[in-house]
Amino acid sequence: MCHGHAGTIVVVKVAGTDEIVGSYNPLAWNKLKSGFKETNNSFIFSLKNDNIKNSILSRVKPSDRLHYPMDRNMYGPWFVFDFAQEKQCQYHGIFYYEKSIRATDELFSIVDYEVFKVIKEQNPNCAI
Repeated sequence: MCHGHAGTIVVVKVAGTDEIVGSYNPLAWNKLKSGFKETNNSFIFSLKNDNIKNSILSRVKPSDRLHYPMDRNMYGPWFVFDFAQEKQCQYHGIFYYEKSIRATDELFSIVDYEVFKVIKEQNPNCAI
């Protein structure tokens, strides 16, 4: 599903809660390889339904600059063990990211998830 795609956002609904968590991966997914790749542009997030101002954006720690682009049939997208779309997911808090996006590190299940591709608009009249 994600193989070969760079610039993706994964949005996950956590079962039994009102939590919506997700991540941004600027790197291309590669289901044929596994391992760490380096970037300082990835982040994870938690959206709060009751008050959007309480939502959390957590960037990868500058000292780590790690992201684990893995898309195997067994696991689905995986973000440096911060969450994996498996039957039972686990969030390991703040190991690789600046802030924790969940209040607990207990196993959790997901209701559903969606993957979006970010496409940068090319505007010939705009210089960056």
